[in-house]
Amino acid sequence: MSTPPQPPSRLKVILTILFHSTCAISVTLVSKSALNGADLPVTLLALQTLVSVCLLAIIGRPLRWIRFYRPLSAWKSTLPLTLARLIGILAKTLCLAAVNASFYQIARGLLLPFTLLLSHLLLRPPPYNPPLALAACFIVMLGFTTGMISDIGGMLTSTKGLLLGVGSSFTTAVESVVVKRFLGKGEEGMWQLVFMSSVMQLFLYAPLFLLSGEAEALGKMTPEVFRGFVTTALATGVASFCLTLATFLQISVTSPTTHMIVTAARGVAQSALAVVILGEKVTAGRIMGMGFILGGSVAYGWAKDRVREQQREGGYQVVGKEEDVEMGEKVQNLQK
Repeated sequence: MSTPPQPPSRLKVILTILFHSTCAISVTLVSKSALNGADLPVTLLALQTLVSVCLLAIIGRPLRWIRFYRPLSAWKSTLPLTLARLIGILAKTLCLAAVNASFYQIARGLLLPFTLLLSHLLLRPPPYNPPLALAACFIVMLGFTTGMISDIGGMLTSTKGLLLGVGSSFTTAVESVVVKRFLGKGEEGMWQLVFMSSVMQLFLYAPLFLLSGEAEALGKMTPEVFRGFVTTALATGVASFCLTLATFLQISVTSPTTHMIVTAARGVAQSALAVVILGEKVTAGRIMGMGFILGGSVAYGWAKDRVREQQREGGYQVVGKEEDVEMGEKVQNLQK
């Protein structure tokens, strides 16, 4: 009879959480710093993706995470995932460019409600959400409403920021559902899907670069500003790749409830650092909105964890789309 695997040590869990949180906060703050210096979101994303593809090829190929040659049918089948990831990351970056980094989590506060709604409408069988999880979702929506009303009333966030926040939440939820439908379907593993969709994204950035008018803006930049922007963009690319590694590592050593609590704490730390490093404002409305969103997120994670524990105690297993939902929610962090 095989012995059950030993749980990870407390030190390993702590170090993993610190590594993941550091990478996630670095990506957001450094990206915001780059966008403050030059409003070039498509160029920023293209450079980030290029760095991630190169690092994944250098590290992933020897470790057999990825394969370079895949049949044309495999690339074609990945196109929906590529488009979903591209639209999702574009919306997130445009939202980050339009709002303060300290307000970013509030602006995208409808991510959880949209994800639950789309999962219920599009996945069969739909995932089960207990009443407490639905109540937690309502608390998250209350936090988004509170924060938005306060910021727009104080003229700290524009209507454009509001619309981009809602749009970003919706596109990321769509991305999550698409990822859920891809996981476990076909021969491609998660690393292979990340690699293939990233390579295809690079080709799609070219027409977006021309249509966005960023080529003209780049031509007007001074050499000093250009070097600073490229250096910052490349640094965020390295941080994004590290975040991908950290996400998989954190998934392997933490429970879903711990994951949600860590995400909540990271949001608070990110907002505080944005105030200190980027000189952004902190208001009572933002604090209240953040509190509702983070409290609701933690309650949601705890409620879902209770359902899993009850199913295990009753001899049931979480199968089918329920497993897909859990993994899809975690895969969203690959581009956060």
